[in-house]
Amino acid sequence: MLRLALKSLLAHKIRFALTAGTIVLGVTFVVAAFVTADSLRSTFDEIGVDINTGKDFTVRGALGFGEIADAPPVPDSLADTIRTIDGVEVAEGRFFVDGVIPVDGTGEAVSTLGGPIAGVNWTEDESLSQYFLISGRWPQGRSEFAIGAGTFADYDFELGGDYQVVTPTGPRTFTLTGTMQFGFGEDAGAGVVFSVFDTATAQEVLGYEGLFNEIDLRAVPGADLDEVRNRIEAALPAGTEVISSEEAAEEFGDFFEFFIGPLQTILLTFAFVVLFVSTFIISNTFNIVLGQRVRELSLLRALGATPRQVRRSVLIESLVIGVAASAAGIGLGMLGAFGLGALFDAFGASLPDGPMPLRLRTVAWAFAVGVGFTVIASLVPAVKASRVSPVAGLQESTGDDGGHLRLWRPILGAALAVVGLVLTGRGLFADFDSTTTQLVSLGVGAAVVFVAVAVLSPLIAGPVVSALARPLPRILRTPGRLARDNAARSPRRTAATAVALTIGLALVAMVLVVGQSLKDTFSDSLSSAVEADYIISTQTISGVPKTLAEDLRGAGAGTVVGLDEDLVQIFSPVAPDRIEQTEITVTDLAAIGEVANLGVTEGSLSAIDTASALLVNHDRAEEWGLSIGDPVELVLVSGETLPVTVGAVFTETQPPFWDDWLIDESLYQQTVAADAFEQWVAVKGVGAEPESTRALLEQVLVAYPQASLEDRQQFQENAESNLNTVLALVNVFLLFALVVALVGIVNTLTLSVFERT
Repeated sequence: MLRLALKSLLAHKIRFALTAGTIVLGVTFVVAAFVTADSLRSTFDEIGVDINTGKDFTVRGALGFGEIADAPPVPDSLADTIRTIDGVEVAEGRFFVDGVIPVDGTGEAVSTLGGPIAGVNWTEDESLSQYFLISGRWPQGRSEFAIGAGTFADYDFELGGDYQVVTPTGPRTFTLTGTMQFGFGEDAGAGVVFSVFDTATAQEVLGYEGLFNEIDLRAVPGADLDEVRNRIEAALPAGTEVISSEEAAEEFGDFFEFFIGPLQTILLTFAFVVLFVSTFIISNTFNIVLGQRVRELSLLRALGATPRQVRRSVLIESLVIGVAASAAGIGLGMLGAFGLGALFDAFGASLPDGPMPLRLRTVAWAFAVGVGFTVIASLVPAVKASRVSPVAGLQESTGDDGGHLRLWRPILGAALAVVGLVLTGRGLFADFDSTTTQLVSLGVGAAVVFVAVAVLSPLIAGPVVSALARPLPRILRTPGRLARDNAARSPRRTAATAVALTIGLALVAMVLVVGQSLKDTFSDSLSSAVEADYIISTQTISGVPKTLAEDLRGAGAGTVVGLDEDLVQIFSPVAPDRIEQTEITVTDLAAIGEVANLGVTEGSLSAIDTASALLVNHDRAEEWGLSIGDPVELVLVSGETLPVTVGAVFTETQPPFWDDWLIDESLYQQTVAADAFEQWVAVKGVGAEPESTRALLEQVLVAYPQASLEDRQQFQENAESNLNTVLALVNVFLLFALVVALVGIVNTLTLSVFERT
């Protein structure tokens, strides 16, 4: 039976290729997703190793929760203490602060495709910092800086020239003294913009007076690193910690999982959509082929083959097809990874260049899904093939369901439809502890609904085809009548072919409907909740310096309110068993009511004590059981605790401007965790002349070229444009499912032609 299965495949190469082709696309997508994600991981892992080359340990602020970028600074005096420890050869304070933007001679602000634009300090020991001078000299004093060699080559800079640099403490002018690169030999800092200062200047302009981001150190050659680490730990004050260079490199790579992991999951989701559609095509193909091979199968039964042997031969064919498709998909998946990179580039979301590793896990997944989906799709046809009797060859058959299956079809289809709708409804309306669980419920529910449609559609395919194709004989005469009759005579085949295309089109329609719903919701909430005339933002990760809001107020721009987000853990004795880690909005509570309609239902913004007040969304207050005057504790990433009380409850939460929890900026700025940036600046102009207000804002923003000024209409249009870009990218991915469905139609038509030859 094994030889028979293999010879059957070799004897029908076109049929073999058509069947395998549908699964190849899905496997290609799976491999491309894994390779793309692994490429990003390898790139950032290499950068993490480069960053930590030349040092043995890093001392930093202890981090109870959050990401490494949230680690609090350490006192600069700690570096002197560490230098005195036995076994320490050198210790230097370091900075890496995003949002430091040099402006070239033409007035163009330096930008990146998502990479950091950072301010750093140079140290005498280049092997410790991995910053190497390329030309000129290192900056000395408060009026000098250096930049990366790549930035120098790409923009209009000259050594000795004076240039503006936007820093966390405001725009300043510096003289360019040199160029540098990160990493010895090859520039490991490609995609990152460096503005380099001496240590004292960096502390001043980056807003770290008396502080360092971290302290890097190298042990004396030959020293016992474990003993050196123990001595360092014994000398550290509370709130600080020491990690090895290996641990730091691993943390750096792990940090980027916050977007690599979801990106991989999203790509794999689309891959499984393609494979799901492929399953219907493969099952349909096997049904058609086995319908054509009734005489062959009945002859095998007459020669003594058992039903089990016949079933096994069909499964062997599907196994071989799955293996071949998986192997081809792996090769095409490597090319697909390059294609994904080009696709992201085309949509303005460039990924960093890096190696394209094909890992054993990727190969295992490729064969698992390729073979698994193919074999699963062939199970029902294999069972039907095993039921072919030795005398079936004397009868005509199209491979359609027998009568007993038709009796069960509506029952099974209805049951699946109910289960699918329940799961989908639960995903839409039930409360979940995590978004992942909700999406799983929605995804499984939708898949079950599609299976139910596939089961039920043969019941209506015949009448529907007859009705829709009724005009064909009058238009195309004999060919039209033949087409109508052939489509109607095999309703299961017609339905299975149409279902694959139905799934693809349904997903595209769903994306369009959801996208339009999101745009309408955003537009309505923006109109009702945001009362600012202008919104200032930036594409940099850090945001805009707080000095921008100060400059706008000084220029008489009207009501100016900055908004920022920070990570906290929330506790309250009102709900002692509850803890929540979330983003909290830091803003000016005394003025927030002039630029935003929070919809306050309890308390009053005019009556709160901004130095201790917490504003809470109504839904969150109900979940926690909070009311006006209840105590709440906010634990910051620095370990500091802010005791606050509920001052008001509001109904309108408007991401990305403000979240469910708000505190005053004066309270937050007293902490070590505070930074010098804001994500948004909202402006409510004075008087009835918006153009005069805009002219004033634009005049101030000349010194902040990274900032973008938009009125509410422009902001909404740009937000919708960004959403349209995302939806277009999603539809491009769904296009693969449509391609598979179209391949299935071609497959069915081709095999139907063979059947009638």
